[in-house]
Amino acid sequence: MLPEITLAALFLLVSFQLIVARRLRTAVGAYQLQSWLLGGIAIALFVHTHLTELLLFGLLIVSLKGVAIPTLLRRRMRVALSAGRESSYHVGFPTALLLGAALSLAGFIAASRIPSPSHLLPGADLGIGIAVLLLGLFTTTARRDGVLQMGGLLAAENGLLLIGLVLAPRLSLLIEFALVLDVLIAVVVMSFLLARMREEVFSTDTSELTRLRG
Repeated sequence: MLPEITLAALFLLVSFQLIVARRLRTAVGAYQLQSWLLGGIAIALFVHTHLTELLLFGLLIVSLKGVAIPTLLRRRMRVALSAGRESSYHVGFPTALLLGAALSLAGFIAASRIPSPSHLLPGADLGIGIAVLLLGLFTTTARRDGVLQMGGLLAAENGLLLIGLVLAPRLSLLIEFALVLDVLIAVVVMSFLLARMREEVFSTDTSELTRLRG
């Protein structure tokens, strides 16, 4: 279980990178790394259990969330990512890190109260999944830039998938198929909207959206 625990710990640490990332390109790279780590956890479990569902789940995560979605974001948001650097935030970095640590602790406390029917992954991985889910949602509210907010939502979905991997490993592939279509559609729509926003207001800072225009 050591490889899975190590990958899960790195999975959690990358979520903190999303919280403090100032450059948009760095945030996309952090999400990509997080997706690779999630796929690695599933593949490492396959090595121990020989469950084909876990191998397919890991390969699907790596190919779609680790390659396809980051590539789509980089192509659609090329201009914003090349010059993008967030200059203002809803929550400052020191405060964000402290709140992130508190949310992580809350995730582990919540996991300790949830009975895990699976013995493939330790209970700590369930805590990590809940913590990453909370950190991703927190990133969405703490940042002003639309790209970083989308990164927070995608990271939260990764946490949700890890929770599913712990609680129902044999259903992980079905869960991923159910979620991936919605995620791809959301990424395509949001990338088009953010690209359009960049053209109109020369920024992806959502605080610029102060009024509607007809």
